[in-house]
Amino acid sequence: MLPKRYRLLAKEFQFTYKKGTKFRGKYGMLVCAESKNTSPHIGFVVSKKIGNAVQRHHMTRLLRVVFIEAISKYSMENISLNYQYIAFEFCDELELLKKDIFSQIEQSLSR
Repeated sequence: MLPKRYRLLAKEFQFTYKKGTKFRGKYGMLVCAESKNTSPHIGFVVSKKIGNAVQRHHMTRLLRVVFIEAISKYSMENISLNYQYIAFEFCDELELLKKDIFSQIEQSLSR
């Protein structure tokens, strides 16, 4: 589970999607928007295209691991951005998913 300080609140999902910048990858789309928070807030949307509930939950767990690793790798503790990751293709390989998401995060941070 993501630590509470990194969770995107339910009311922030729609704002992030509408106002955010989108970065598309092979397995999903990263949406980031400026926020007034002192730390990044992260939320996941896993489409039913992924598969049944078990596969969607597995994908969510993998996404959590990748984003927690990204926070430490890119020193994102003090970045005030909201991140929303919308997954639309199942990926069981952690390394492939990590490579795809890290490239999207690098694009968002370089903006």
